[in-house]
Amino acid sequence: MHDHVLAAVSAARAVIYSDLDGTLVDAKTFEPGPEVAEHVEDLAKNDVLVIPVTSKTVPEVTRLRGRLPLAPVAIVEGGGALVIDWESPELLGPPRATLVRVVEQLQQEGWPVTGLSQMDDATVSRVSGLNMAGAARAMDRVASEPFIIHRDAEVDTDALCRRVAELGASAVRGDRFWHVLGAGISKGGAVKVLEARYPRLGSLPRAGIGDAWNDIDMLCLVDHGFLLGTLVAKKDVPCSLARIVEMGPAGFVQAVQRFRAELNL
Repeated sequence: MHDHVLAAVSAARAVIYSDLDGTLVDAKTFEPGPEVAEHVEDLAKNDVLVIPVTSKTVPEVTRLRGRLPLAPVAIVEGGGALVIDWESPELLGPPRATLVRVVEQLQQEGWPVTGLSQMDDATVSRVSGLNMAGAARAMDRVASEPFIIHRDAEVDTDALCRRVAELGASAVRGDRFWHVLGAGISKGGAVKVLEARYPRLGSLPRAGIGDAWNDIDMLCLVDHGFLLGTLVAKKDVPCSLARIVEMGPAGFVQAVQRFRAELNL
């Protein structure tokens, strides 16, 4: 079953769990750029797996995999789904419809939020910076419901997260959007599920690269965590991470170079 995945894991010398937006791809252009492509191709040649761990959807990651030799597995929708069979992602929490109802309940209570499912493609494009085709791919979700807090609204986000927890879900902040996920669902939690499925991954040298709040538990889980940029304050980081000032592809390349130098890869 999934022999190609088992073969890739068996041959791997190391693994890099990487966020996409604001990390492997530019947060504005959504492109990896030639330098990232060169590094990812070289990592693949040297049997270093680059596993996407992202809030993006299966269609979005599939498009990127058509351009870069990423690993044959991925974690999508903020940890809400594990992708081993690309035709049928495995939900690790409740389906999106359940999470949409959480956002609708927040609205009924007066919280100034709007869920992605309540937007059309044009609105998603305007809010995210994606083109219309990209917006459609971003809306094709199965295990998460991104939402925005209305501009200029004064919201106690800690209270908001507590209320979402009371409603049986969890809320975490990403680059542009907040995300409602199942209770206990996270990027780091999904990495643990993947490593339980393929134990060899957990025995390899592991790096994690990300830039936002929803990356932190993943970065704290691995041996070499790299936090890009300055979005996340030091007080919000509960473990020791390497900080890299640059965000996006430039920061990703620096993190890869440092990881390879430390391991002499």
